[in-house]
Amino acid sequence: MRLTETAWGRLAIIVLATGIIVILETATHLLSGNGLEYADLFYLVLIPAAFWYRRQAVYLGILIASLHIALDYIIGDAGASTLVRAGLLVVVSYVLGYLFDLAAQRRADGLHFRIGEPGTPACNRNIQRQIARLRSRDPDTRYQAAGCLGDAGDPAAVGPLAALLTDPESGVRWKAAEALGKLGPPAVGPLTESLKSESVDVRWMAAVALGDIGDPAAVPALMEALDDEDSYVRSRAALALSAIGEPARDLLITALRSKNGRVRQGAALALGKIGGEEAVAVLIGSLLDPDEGVRERAASALGDIGETAVPALLAALRTDDELLRKGGIAALGRIGEGTTAPLIAALRDDDWRIRAGAATALGEIGDARSVDGLIMALQDERTEVREAAREALGSIRKS
Repeated sequence: MRLTETAWGRLAIIVLATGIIVILETATHLLSGNGLEYADLFYLVLIPAAFWYRRQAVYLGILIASLHIALDYIIGDAGASTLVRAGLLVVVSYVLGYLFDLAAQRRADGLHFRIGEPGTPACNRNIQRQIARLRSRDPDTRYQAAGCLGDAGDPAAVGPLAALLTDPESGVRWKAAEALGKLGPPAVGPLTESLKSESVDVRWMAAVALGDIGDPAAVPALMEALDDEDSYVRSRAALALSAIGEPARDLLITALRSKNGRVRQGAALALGKIGGEEAVAVLIGSLLDPDEGVRERAASALGDIGETAVPALLAALRTDDELLRKGGIAALGRIGEGTTAPLIAALRDDDWRIRAGAATALGEIGDARSVDGLIMALQDERTEVREAAREALGSIRKS
């Protein structure tokens, strides 16, 4: 993990303060034999640690508690009180971290709604002055400056705003990503680099901003992000690719044949938003994917495409492959009431597999307009169709 200069400074302060406390306690015992207790001084380390690292400060609390126990044991002063003090160090570190985290979240939530509210100062048109405000210690000031720079649309703000993606305040990070999305193609380079950040928040915010920009130059980096270790980052990358649209289509279709299931899922999600006959064809093929998650995503994607996918989905029911039939029915059900008319018509198809699939899909949709057609299907010559119609009517009655 790469540490910034600020992170190294914080770590040095914690290590130095802890070392001083340990030396004081050890020296007191060795030189004077006095049992003065310096454990309370460890709280001076835990308070800033909780402020900087929030709930993760509990790990430091555990480390310091262990150090305290070991130190008392070495100098021969260990006892029940040692364990009590050690336990308090852990509890206090967690509670402080929790409280600081809660306060930061509330502040961040408030920051999302500050710009544009009555009383908010108007943006200064001096771009360099606004860029300088991004370095303010006040998160409100940084937030407002980021919003102003996004509205100004000056490419000179790209670098400073990209640096703000690692801001300690989540509200400021989000406003910086939003601003970069408004700056257009000049921001693509820094944002694609941000997709490789160690921070999950930075990666998904960068993906969202790239989707807002919609520049085809971002496609290769976003395709790589479909294999991100974080599921939310992967979904934001897929949606960004869908926002870019046609320039990403061919790569997404190719990605559906990837050996990586996560990539196939992301490609299916994106293609469902882009749509088109070619997307429908390959997504129907993905209903046979060996990965259940990919099959479910493909069915959902076909549902997103909507009524234009209905003819191909009905044709896909003309198969003995139960997996494909199940996926096709699920997709038709997701499309919803827009498929009711063609599904009712399909109840009279020559192929019993299509009739049975149509009946099952109508049951999932639950549209009362299909009742008459399903009642007629109760007289179908095939047992499979009659059972599907009976179950569909039962589902509609319950809804």
